[in-house]
Amino acid sequence: MLDGSSLPGQATMGSDGSANPNVAPVCRRQAGQAIIFLLLAFTVLAFFLMFQVDLHRIIQRKNQVQNAGDAAALATARWQASSLNLIGELNLLHVLALAVLPEPDTAAVDAITNMQARLSFTGPLAAFYAAQVAAKNNHIYVDPDLTSYYQGHAATIRHQYAALLNADGDQYFPEPWSGAWQEYADILDVICADGLAAGPDNARFFSDPGGGHVLFRKDFYYAVTGMNWCWFHFNQKGLLESYHSYHDWPPIPNLDERDYTNSEIFSLGLHPLTERMARLYQTSELVDRIEAANLLDQLVNPIDTTNVTDSVETWYMYNQGHWAEWEDIKATGEIVFPAAGEIRPEYDYVGADAVLRVSAPVDRIMPEGGRRQNRTPSSSVANWTAASKPFGFLDDGTARIRPNAPPGLVLPAFHSVRLIPADTASNSDAFSSDIEWVIHLKAHLRPYMDLGTTEPNCRYCNALVMWEPQPFRQIGIDWLKENSSKCRLPSGGGGGGGGGGRRGH
Repeated sequence: MLDGSSLPGQATMGSDGSANPNVAPVCRRQAGQAIIFLLLAFTVLAFFLMFQVDLHRIIQRKNQVQNAGDAAALATARWQASSLNLIGELNLLHVLALAVLPEPDTAAVDAITNMQARLSFTGPLAAFYAAQVAAKNNHIYVDPDLTSYYQGHAATIRHQYAALLNADGDQYFPEPWSGAWQEYADILDVICADGLAAGPDNARFFSDPGGGHVLFRKDFYYAVTGMNWCWFHFNQKGLLESYHSYHDWPPIPNLDERDYTNSEIFSLGLHPLTERMARLYQTSELVDRIEAANLLDQLVNPIDTTNVTDSVETWYMYNQGHWAEWEDIKATGEIVFPAAGEIRPEYDYVGADAVLRVSAPVDRIMPEGGRRQNRTPSSSVANWTAASKPFGFLDDGTARIRPNAPPGLVLPAFHSVRLIPADTASNSDAFSSDIEWVIHLKAHLRPYMDLGTTEPNCRYCNALVMWEPQPFRQIGIDWLKENSSKCRLPSGGGGGGGGGGRRGH
């Protein structure tokens, strides 16, 4: 430049030919700013990359948990189907053993009924073991708390079920066969020895208290902690006003009268009935059933020439209280379940289903945030609940009919298994694999009911601590006076959540 001005990137010169002293600090400042910008950019990029890695881990783990839960539920239902079919075939073999002339084969009859009694327990326990294998094969690790709980339950079976006597000196928990409780506990110990990864969420323990108490409802605790006053409006009207202290709770119900024919875990819903076969089937119908099971060639003597129909025997039947119509999935009532289409009549039954819960930690690179003093990598938990059941039908030559159609004799009829919505499964609100919940019901409630004491590390106890002060309940009373008309019943469907949300998956 002729005027002596500098080109870009050149140092300017003073009038005496020396370098301008103000230029170097400006350059250094600009360089420092560029470095800071680059550091910030790299930091943002690093956090973005860590977020992407965490997101990938979460999605991958959720997929694994879902696959494991579904696989465990299906594996369980397959064993339930096999157990039901085998018990049904034994019913027919029982008929064949009675048809032997000149006298029934009583040894075979005794062996058959004993085997059926054992299958009602061991079949579902084999399903329990199959669920663990399926979950572990899908990368779900052993849950030490779940394993410890069922090991403790095996000890309860040994030391309480087998030992407690009533006032008459008989077993408080009658054994379905001699030595049943010891064998049952032994099988549970064997399953637990390898560790449990999938928890039964619809188990019915013989030592559980009866239902009908608000403190047995998980959604009550969620309504308290979430200040969901509409729950009280729909489910416990007047409780906010009438409650004063823990003395006001009704007593915890005693044990329900139990049927000890079925396993506590994945019950088949059967019961033995001592009756004459003539009260159940006509001779021609019975022969048709034997022929359908491909056993007709084993029937040496015609049934009507023997005492099959008149002999009083023990037959394994469907408990119709468990095998009712599938009302929960039909579009009836205030809460409509999101079902597509109608249920075929041959599949319109509940009973012998399995609800499995699996969970797995998801390790994250990103710190959890300000709640953690040390900003170290954190972890969350992915959960999945799946339900499945066996399906099948009997064919009377003209139409397909339900397996439990009257008279309800168990026959080999189950051909497939399917996943079902968890909310339509039996006892779907039991949460029996939620160990914290089970411990609260069995260990924390009675001390609370007697003395008002709670466990500080139990979130359900903490909900009771919130519930006790009258000012807390007064908030709900005041809110409902102004807003009860705004309360709406939740719609069906969706995933699980707090407050007893519907688990439509």
